[in-house]
Amino acid sequence: MNSSESVPDYLNKNIFPTLLNAMEEMLLEADRRNALETHKCSFNGLDYLAEILWNRNSRHPSRLYTWQGVFNIPQFKLLLKLHPRPIYPKSWLWTKEEAALHIQRYIRGWLVRKKTDIQEMRQFWKVLV
Repeated sequence: MNSSESVPDYLNKNIFPTLLNAMEEMLLEADRRNALETHKCSFNGLDYLAEILWNRNSRHPSRLYTWQGVFNIPQFKLLLKLHPRPIYPKSWLWTKEEAALHIQRYIRGWLVRKKTDIQEMRQFWKVLV
């Protein structure tokens, strides 16, 4: 990103075209595997998206010819070593109602944390501690 380019312009020009194409491909693959209809599916959309973005990185064109699965990506291996995944994803363990409650709780918390007065209070306590 050059210094004269604004962040939104950079995102619109360099990030979103690649990301949106990868997300569209991920949704098509999820639909092909019937992951959008079934509650328990082995397809992980974020893993698939990470694999696409890693292998199609325009700064590393050689990766297109040596396609790596998500579990063979070096940074992903390191992340899994430091933070192993549970045997079953939470989407398999929770009912739809429980999942909805977790999502709602997260969004409500995020909305509260982004309020200006809450940010000021958090900064105040961060300085004191």
